[in-house]
Amino acid sequence: MTAINPARLRIQSVELSEKYSDPDAFVLKLHDILDFYAVRVRKNKITRTPLLLHSHQVAPPVLRAIEAELKDPLNTQPSQGILLIDALWKEEWVETHTLAISLLGELPPINPDSIFKRIKSWLSDSKSDTIRILLPTRGLSRLVEEKPALVLEFFQELLNSPSKNNCQAVLFGIIPFAEGEDFENLPLLYKFLDWILLVDEKGLIKETLEVLKILIQRSEQESLYFLKKQLSTASKPRILRVIRQILPSFSTENQAILREVLNRYS
Repeated sequence: MTAINPARLRIQSVELSEKYSDPDAFVLKLHDILDFYAVRVRKNKITRTPLLLHSHQVAPPVLRAIEAELKDPLNTQPSQGILLIDALWKEEWVETHTLAISLLGELPPINPDSIFKRIKSWLSDSKSDTIRILLPTRGLSRLVEEKPALVLEFFQELLNSPSKNNCQAVLFGIIPFAEGEDFENLPLLYKFLDWILLVDEKGLIKETLEVLKILIQRSEQESLYFLKKQLSTASKPRILRVIRQILPSFSTENQAILREVLNRYS
């Protein structure tokens, strides 16, 4: 891997940003830069990853520097940005998909539907867990800040077609809301969880646990009530496993309550 010289990387990123209005030229120069910083052992033999995407395996600062130079044109020429984003997504590379998602998340929320349309389509196409995590998080980052109600409506739309990819996306996507101290509509997040536990009878336990841990910190009693209620509605083997693994996150008193409930349903 070529050592990163910040000054040189900045110049390369600025030169790349000058091709913002020409997606084809941008993509060609982007690959030149990524190849320049690629892991050396991969330069002579670049292969697909198990995720079915090629990868230059560049260090994170390279993409961050490129993203930084594109923020201004994304704000001043968002329509051209969409064309560039689509061109990047067509490339079968981890880095181009990652950059496409990051740029999508930086677009001004002038036309949220165009952003949601791409997130939804890319979720169905993506075979990569890493990319699927980025889509509802980084890909919606500006909308979460500026149009949170629309994002939550979009998550509800995804759950109306509750594929595993859509359910996983919602679980990752609601984490910023669960963590936000200013976000008070926790019942809506529990509603999303309730629906996911009901329709998705296996898998996604790790993602469910991650959300629950945050919600327990926000409101332990609401989380206790929610889990007790799940025992009468959700898939029993799955919810029992979830409760057993989440027990340490509760107070000693509430752990005892949950253990008593588990003994009744086990």
